Amino acid sequence: MAAIPELVAATVQTSLAAATVDSDAEQVHSVADVQLPAGDPSPKTVDATSVVLGKENVQSVATRPVFKRVDSSGPNTLSDAQLDDTSNNTETPVVLTAPSTIQDVSAAPSQQMFLYPPSEIEASASMVPQQEDAPIRRLRMLASFFALFLAGWNGGSVGAMIPHIEKAFGIGYIQVSLLFVCTFVGYVVAAVVAGTLSRTVGFGHALSIAVLVELIGNVINSSQQVNFSLMCFGFFVVGCAFATQLGLCNAYFAALDKPLLWTGILHGIYGLGAFASPLVATAMVSRGVPYHFFYTTNVGMNVPVFALIWIAFHNLHTIPQPSTQPVDPTASTTSTFRDALKSRAVWTLSIFLMLYVGAEESIGGWIVTYILDVRNGSPEGASWVASAFYLGIAIGRIVLPALNMFIGERRAVFLYLLIAIALEILAWFVPIYASTAICTALVGLAISTFYAAAITIGGKLIPRAMHADAFSLMSSVGQSGSALWPLVVALLSTKRGIWVVEPTVVALLGAQGICWWLVPRVDRRLD
Repeated sequence: MAAIPELVAATVQTSLAAATVDSDAEQVHSVADVQLPAGDPSPKTVDATSVVLGKENVQSVATRPVFKRVDSSGPNTLSDAQLDDTSNNTETPVVLTAPSTIQDVSAAPSQQMFLYPPSEIEASASMVPQQEDAPIRRLRMLASFFALFLAGWNGGSVGAMIPHIEKAFGIGYIQVSLLFVCTFVGYVVAAVVAGTLSRTVGFGHALSIAVLVELIGNVINSSQQVNFSLMCFGFFVVGCAFATQLGLCNAYFAALDKPLLWTGILHGIYGLGAFASPLVATAMVSRGVPYHFFYTTNVGMNVPVFALIWIAFHNLHTIPQPSTQPVDPTASTTSTFRDALKSRAVWTLSIFLMLYVGAEESIGGWIVTYILDVRNGSPEGASWVASAFYLGIAIGRIVLPALNMFIGERRAVFLYLLIAIALEILAWFVPIYASTAICTALVGLAISTFYAAAITIGGKLIPRAMHADAFSLMSSVGQSGSALWPLVVALLSTKRGIWVVEPTVVALLGAQGICWWLVPRVDRRLD
């Protein structure tokens, strides 16, 4: 009699060898793979048709094998009450044992099996990256383009508005630079909460909330010009919203096919917004319109952008898997903000972006004042120089990614840094208005792809499960440079004069080269 259970088990294993495996199942174990502790007090019987990924998708059969929990020391006999009791031990895997007769085994057709409890299956399935169709992907990309255009429109106007803000409130360089500081605080808040918000409410809802918060900040800035503290709060709100949008959009675009190309276009559209807004702001103010009325244009664009973002992203919960990469159902998706904080790649790229954004915003934020005070230009001419700088950024981000893909992002950044440093030195030492204007525009062209290159490299170095947290952190730390370095320029300008803009930018470009050299290497990929 003792040999009968061994004979039955051998027969069952032979039957399992012919079993088919459903393509949706994550993993199938044979009887030999499962070890049950001796004396387990809660065995049970489970029908084979109810354990396939929690779905009853197996055709009914007349004779089914029996699944039950058994003691490893020998087959224990269970009462009907014990077999029917499923209220306890619901998280315990099931084990296939012999049917009541050998004839049942031979007669039973092949069954699909998944030997994990449904609760684990559902949790795992909910974390698998979503796939998306081409039409919805194009809609989401279009919505992101409009969101980044609005962000560029908002950010590019600051430099042109600074002289008018100083005049309206009767403040100087240091006081007006508090706008940059408040924006920086918003970036810090976004770095902490963006990834958690995305995991809590879903990717699409988090992005929609960020656009809505940006609308609130723009309403604050457009409604008054009597309280500078309230304006600082408005910049904080917009900064928090913008950094969240930027991090989430970067994470989404990093998961697309050809991320360098599409991320470059995304940030190129940001540059188009930053190019247009100084011209519009200067035109409005020069005609006697109060400066804060310019922010009503932000509100007017913010409403349709929010509607478009909601329509495109509201049902997106996780970042889609690139079509060229297979989905790994066993990959961990529990990486958190803490994991991003421990990543060398995240921090080197974050510091690189902080230096890059600092150089960009030091030029964009102070070039108007520099042209007016150092080169004795007109307000309209100074606004055109700022716009030309952002136009160079926009053109470069759209045109240069193809060249970067050919020569490699790492090599391209070093090449462009050398060109940008040379141009900045020319703008610094040649005291001619036209020279400064042309060199400034070309510097914008040269440094235009740095942000996209960093995001693309990050997409290769950082595990995809960390993207929401990692890119939010990178974007927020990077954008902190837009507050830190313009503030440094303001402090130095108070003591030395606004001419310190040019040497500060040269130093920032050199520091970028050092930081880029420290970024971990990845294999060159042309796709």
